[in-house]
Amino acid sequence: MWLIMRGMLLAIETSQRNSSVAVGTLSLEAQLGDFLSESIDTSDRQKEDILPAIERLCARAQVTREHIGALALNAGPGGFSGLRIAHAAAQVIGEAWSIPIVQISAAVVAREAAVVSELIVPEQSVWVALASKSDGCWMAKVLNSRDGNDVPQQMGVRDLNDWPLQTGDALITDEHLPERWRAKALECGNSIIALQPTAQAVWRVACRLLSRGHHVSPEHILPVYPREAEAVRLWRERHGTN
Repeated sequence: MWLIMRGMLLAIETSQRNSSVAVGTLSLEAQLGDFLSESIDTSDRQKEDILPAIERLCARAQVTREHIGALALNAGPGGFSGLRIAHAAAQVIGEAWSIPIVQISAAVVAREAAVVSELIVPEQSVWVALASKSDGCWMAKVLNSRDGNDVPQQMGVRDLNDWPLQTGDALITDEHLPERWRAKALECGNSIIALQPTAQAVWRVACRLLSRGHHVSPEHILPVYPREAEAVRLWRERHGTN
């Protein structure tokens, strides 16, 4: 059981190209002015900028490791490399600083970012579609967060014949959504909202989850991938294993 005594929360968002880190007050009453964020340089894939970005951020905020009581990150689905690097960094920081980790579904982060940007109202539920491949997408429904629903529902990979949205539902998705899916959404009267996850959204959700005691130790965090890795699938097919 973790006893969180320090008052700042560090948040990491690397699931998409526009990545960032944020640090802010660990409180449900925290306002937007109670946090600072720093962009992560993703222009050079050979350069790992998460830890340097955290150092820059903490220097700006005049925050030291002794101030930070927990770390939160987008667990995925998302970019393979970005998620792996973020989870590795979170494990190192969590173990070195003896702080718990909050893993948040990419679907929940997507919805929270849309609320922050005032693209949807806080009471609104949404569907999120990510990780498009061929004619399938990983999808999840996220309910009204004011009722404590920060866990996505009905998660899974769907094809177009398994369209779950009702007329008027909002769909948050990225630019990789198949054109047939986009046409279906428009045909059904579903509004399409661009996916724009931020470390600020991670921070906001994590404050709620921590208030309810939702966190894990660093050694137990793993990225969430929508499908079995291709290498694993091929291995099973060749060797007949389950």
